[in-house]
Amino acid sequence: MNDFFEHDDDNSLSDLLERFDAMLSEDKHYFFDVEEYEDLIDHYLMNNELGKCTTAVQLAIEQYPGHSGLLIRQAQLLVSSNKAEKALRVLTRVENMDPTNSEIYITKGAIYSQLKRYDEAIREYNKAISEDEDLGNIYSNIAFEYENLGNYDKAIEYLKKVLEIEPDNETIIFELAFCYEITNKADASIEYFTAFIDKNPYSKFAWFNLGVAYNSIELYEKAIEAFEFAIAIDPAFSSAYFNKANSLAGMQMYRQAVEAYRETFEHEDPEALTYYYIGECFEKLEKPDEAITHFKKAIDMDENIADAWIGMGVCYEEKGNMKAALRYIRRGLEIDPENPEYLATLAVCQQHAGYFTEAAQTFTKSAQIDPLDQEIWLDFSALFFEMSEYEHAIEILVTGKKHQPDNTSLDFRMVAYLYDLGRIKEAKALLTDTVMKVQNPKGLKELIEFAPHLLNDSYIADLVVQVTRVDDLLNS
Repeated sequence: MNDFFEHDDDNSLSDLLERFDAMLSEDKHYFFDVEEYEDLIDHYLMNNELGKCTTAVQLAIEQYPGHSGLLIRQAQLLVSSNKAEKALRVLTRVENMDPTNSEIYITKGAIYSQLKRYDEAIREYNKAISEDEDLGNIYSNIAFEYENLGNYDKAIEYLKKVLEIEPDNETIIFELAFCYEITNKADASIEYFTAFIDKNPYSKFAWFNLGVAYNSIELYEKAIEAFEFAIAIDPAFSSAYFNKANSLAGMQMYRQAVEAYRETFEHEDPEALTYYYIGECFEKLEKPDEAITHFKKAIDMDENIADAWIGMGVCYEEKGNMKAALRYIRRGLEIDPENPEYLATLAVCQQHAGYFTEAAQTFTKSAQIDPLDQEIWLDFSALFFEMSEYEHAIEILVTGKKHQPDNTSLDFRMVAYLYDLGRIKEAKALLTDTVMKVQNPKGLKELIEFAPHLLNDSYIADLVVQVTRVDDLLNS
């Protein structure tokens, strides 16, 4: 219940506590004025000394029976003692006595929030608005209640109100960014923080969250620019270096990303996640030994970082050490056994190791957990394609299409299987139909990468040329 009161930093507090303790130990009655009792009660509530707090409240109310501030603190004590409903009854009585006291409504709002009666909490906080000068705190509380209700649009509205009053409030800046993120409103986030920065150009947290918003929609260059502004304001802003590195990795600039990740170590203690991301960059650079070194560093710091175990397995697979690869991937799955991506990684490794039956079983489990991941269906079907079981490969894609009926990547892959099964007319018809459905030829390029021999067919080769020309014209 720390939100109910302010901590009293007055140097006389220790003397006040000693005097109160002496009174209790000597079983005497000392005089304390109302403010002293309030300071005592606040201190005991802050430190969860409920026994002494109860005594102080009882003595205070005996001496000042109608004082609203003391009755509010009695309600706070009741809440701390898990007697919220009784506390509300006390506050209702105080409200009738002193209806302009905003502390009543703030306290009632906090109690209703604790009881998960968020609409009632908002109602009480709104009552406090006209009576209290600390609007920033009240608007913050209202925003958090709207978040509890899942009404992020209203939360955004009130968080903006807070920042109009307190533009340097770091917590609120990040909370607002979170609300934009959870509602997938990156464009609105960019618009707001751009305008905010115009008024507050040295807000490193605004620049940082602008970068995060740009990064979320893969505008990596703009994200990096924003992170660099944040770093210029605060050269020790480690999170800005970290996120800049993420953006560089998103641009496939893995060497530069590694350097940015390493810069975080100059401003904060190394973290397992950072070592993992460095390892991932080296894996992308096809440097498995350096990747393994950094995955091991991540694991040394946190043995439960499953991604690092999986990364180790993938690197050993690339090195041809299938025994080690399977061991490390399984270790990652021990930490997160229902992760469909990990299961698919294990299945591919089992396939490459020649354990086709086990691979099929693992793919089946992965697809059951996440039937909306197209890569699982593509890789699962490729297992049977490799075994020349084309009918079975087609069956897998048909099942995938039931879950993802509009997924043209599965259609493009189906073309390869139909063609190799000898159903060439059917394959060409599906290819033509699929090409007409989509503007982006990415799926067609992926088809040719998977089955380059299809270009030996003049019809398919001509279609690829036509689609590529159209794409070049559209992007010129």
